[in-house]
Amino acid sequence: MKSLLGFALLLLLISGLGYFALLNNHNVAVHLYGSFTLQFAVWTMILGCFALGFLLSESRFLFSSPQSWINRLRKIWKNRGERQRLGRQDHFRKALLEGNYTEMEKNFRLLEKDPEALIHLKIQHLEQLRFFESKEEVFRRYDEAISDQPNQLELELSFFRMLLWQKDWSGLEEHSTRMKKKFPDHPEVLEGLSRMMEQEQNWKQCVELERRLLEEFPKNFGESFFLDKHIEHLKKAFQHDPEDFQDWDFSYLKPFLSEIQIHTLQTIGKIELQRSREEYEKASVLCTKLFLENGETEILHLWEELFLESNKSSIVLDSLKQTQSSKKINPYISLMLAKAHYLRMEYEKASVVLSRLKWPDGNTPELQHALNLLIARHEKREQEMPYLLSEWLPEKRLLDIPLENMKFFESSPLLEMNPNT
Repeated sequence: MKSLLGFALLLLLISGLGYFALLNNHNVAVHLYGSFTLQFAVWTMILGCFALGFLLSESRFLFSSPQSWINRLRKIWKNRGERQRLGRQDHFRKALLEGNYTEMEKNFRLLEKDPEALIHLKIQHLEQLRFFESKEEVFRRYDEAISDQPNQLELELSFFRMLLWQKDWSGLEEHSTRMKKKFPDHPEVLEGLSRMMEQEQNWKQCVELERRLLEEFPKNFGESFFLDKHIEHLKKAFQHDPEDFQDWDFSYLKPFLSEIQIHTLQTIGKIELQRSREEYEKASVLCTKLFLENGETEILHLWEELFLESNKSSIVLDSLKQTQSSKKINPYISLMLAKAHYLRMEYEKASVVLSRLKWPDGNTPELQHALNLLIARHEKREQEMPYLLSEWLPEKRLLDIPLENMKFFESSPLLEMNPNT
């Protein structure tokens, strides 16, 4: 009720001022004493009344409750400072997104003076420096920040992340012990440690850390890129430590891989175990059987390694020959068989196998062209050499070969074709 009454009186006052303004050409005359008169513009009078009313109201509030009045002023000042700080943070984030180094540094210097500046802004600034400053300068800034705030775990985690980005493996190794104690289950720490183990070729610990990531953080590390890398690391672990991995539990991979893929990995583990025990015959039989199941040429390369390690054993070769009678015969098996005969200097047998191979027009593998050429050379069939040469190399590649280097086929980037190996 009091507010409505005050508002009504204010309207009456403004109306009265407007009336007197019209009578006095928009001026208000105040007669003080005798002929002494003051004239004011009406807008000045209106503003003055508002100001006077505000001062009277604040004075009343000040004298009735001085502590509340002071607290209100502090709150107003604090809100003003908060708005300024938030504005600087917005400018800083904008500079980060735009990659504007000058503006980023300028706004960060203002934020740095603020004791209430958020730690994540400082971390963002340090992490962004890697795009503008040298590796040494970035690490120096981190040292300063950690010295100023030694108990900030987020800052230490960011430094660990930076070591990983910069591929500073020695620094990462020094820092890893402390990080394992402070962040034993943090995904970034586990991933960083696995990368360090990969660099050191410690495949056992590498795949164990990657298994933890897949088990505990499947949503973050279930992408095909990480899985492909993990599978490659598993194969290397099987090769380097086959005895330790003969009882490896593959159940953690079931949400990510098919049964065929898991079976392939299990079989490769068995092959590597037999390989380490020099049981090449058993390993080669598993190899050929696995290739007939999945058709991955990588398995044939594994068979070739077994064949060479067995000193080109005829028993290992027989495991591949037996697949020729299979209904699932694959032309790549025949091509590998021909190569194996060639490496055993059985040129006639290699030539017979190659003569039975048929490929779609224009899709004959380069390896077959190379074998045909090398066999013709060994059997001294010079009349076939020009034709085989034109079949093996496209015209453009042939024209690029210098005249003085006519034995280019002996330095071919193909798989080893030297019969003396």
